[in-house]
Amino acid sequence: MAEYPLLSIIIPTYNSEATIADTLDSICRQTFKNIEVLVLDGLSSDATCDIIRDYSDNNPNIRLISEKDSGVYDAMNKGVTISKGEYLYFLGSDDVFFEEDTLEKLFNEVSPDVDVFYGDVLFKNSKRVYSGESNLEKLIYDQISICHQAIFYSKRTFDLVGIYDLKYFIHADYDFNIRCFRNKELKIQYIDQVIAIFNESGLSGVNSNADGFHTDLTHQNIREKCDVVTLFYENETLKKEIMRLENSRNIRLGKQILAPFRFIKRTLFK
Repeated sequence: MAEYPLLSIIIPTYNSEATIADTLDSICRQTFKNIEVLVLDGLSSDATCDIIRDYSDNNPNIRLISEKDSGVYDAMNKGVTISKGEYLYFLGSDDVFFEEDTLEKLFNEVSPDVDVFYGDVLFKNSKRVYSGESNLEKLIYDQISICHQAIFYSKRTFDLVGIYDLKYFIHADYDFNIRCFRNKELKIQYIDQVIAIFNESGLSGVNSNADGFHTDLTHQNIREKCDVVTLFYENETLKKEIMRLENSRNIRLGKQILAPFRFIKRTLFK
């Protein structure tokens, strides 16, 4: 049997009594068993915590932490801090794994020295597969992100690029992925496999730029493109100046004056 690394599955919850049991069931049914589950609850006022406790009573790998937080990414940052896994994965409290052997198949495919690996997700309502290999250009210029239900990070990834920026209360995972793809020390792998069924209902009615992320990203694009244009024109100006100097009268005259001395030097010091 293969020796698998410990995986920390981090689940932020708040008033998730209607869906959290399905999420935990999909984890418990996984054939991959080297898992710790950290449920970071933001002081739910419904039966969410009671449901989670029922699961943790029968499964010591499931741990509930219920305390006030500043939103989903604050909860995820707390999970990063207390996690013990070599790899970390964030699952929504209304999302489930695609198949019972999803994790086992995934870890059989991933290279052992990879820091970040990701696959695809299936949208629950539209039945559309959100798929395809990503790169920095897609993330920044095309502004196409990777669903956090499809991506896994090594623990050292957070040591290298930091944690989630709470300024982006909607797109902190998007910002984090850009930082990962920018970091040359991180090895990233795409695996052509559906990881999870993603409940996109929670996205309805949300202003996609409410946290200013896309505005910041657009400004960043403009700055980077301006830098490239400036560099191009500076290079063209430098080339023209070199040509001007090479063709100037003083340069031509200097070459003529120095020519006899160069001849003598070549003759004497062969």
